Amino acid sequence: MRSVVAALLLVAVTSGGAAASTAAPTARCAAARPVVSTTETAVEARVLTGCTAGELVVFRAAFVARAHGTACTAVTAELEPDPSDVPQWVRARLELVCAPAEKGLLGSQITVEMYNAKDIRVATYGFGDSFTEPNPAARHLWTVEFVAGLGDLPVPVDPASRASSDVAGEGGSRAQADHVVYDG
Repeated sequence: MRSVVAALLLVAVTSGGAAASTAAPTARCAAARPVVSTTETAVEARVLTGCTAGELVVFRAAFVARAHGTACTAVTAELEPDPSDVPQWVRARLELVCAPAEKGLLGSQITVEMYNAKDIRVATYGFGDSFTEPNPAARHLWTVEFVAGLGDLPVPVDPASRASSDVAGEGGSRAQADHVVYDG
């Protein structure tokens, strides 16, 4: 009798373990804190986002925002994950401020590179702009929102903002930029 019970327990544990191992691993997305570097004439902010399924990285997006002028700073950089128990996307919001260079020239550039599980770059997109500003006291503020993750991304906060997006295999990303000019 004991050998029958032991055999039944062995079959139950083995079949339960097999069922657990064949289940698809849960995917999660996370991002590193933004890295911001500044010089006399530019500010650059980088955010790396990754989504994993178990131990496997299935999607990565590297986001770089640059603003060029003089006295450039990053005003804020904050991250917001998907509020669900298993995050499927991550949002970064960056505010970059620059004053015009001596000839009144400024510019910004946003670039996103996406990779698949084999670390192969599968998509790149970006957009940029440049300005000639006659007012030396002016400040240019770029507000950039970057979302990357798996499946459906959340709806844009401001559909009127300039946006660019792409999809790469398992994941996708979107960057939106808004630009305003204010005095001093």
